Amino acid sequence: MKYLGLISIIFLAGCQSTPTFCEREPDSNLCNQKTYQYTTDQALKEFESRKSNKAFALGQTSDGWEFYGYGEGYNSTHKAKKVALEACQSRLDKHGVEGKCELIR
Repeated sequence: MKYLGLISIIFLAGCQSTPTFCEREPDSNLCNQKTYQYTTDQALKEFESRKSNKAFALGQTSDGWEFYGYGEGYNSTHKAKKVALEACQSRLDKHGVEGKCELIR
């Protein structure tokens, strides 16, 4: 019984969310919304209007292309993040360009 409090603290410590790319690298070009292409900006506005358990991933190539993906309405934010990254990476792969998608929201 005396360890019950300790177990709950350990459990709650594990629930902290991982910071997004923009929280870790706020000065990155990937995080500067002023540089986003129109379609990315519109997708981000649509994403912001969503209500719960959401995530937005963005990838930029060296020649200026942007690819994004987002997930929303899942049972957990973890699942939304996974879906957002997969959707973004799928778009990159489909176009045969090299780049890396990062969670920015």
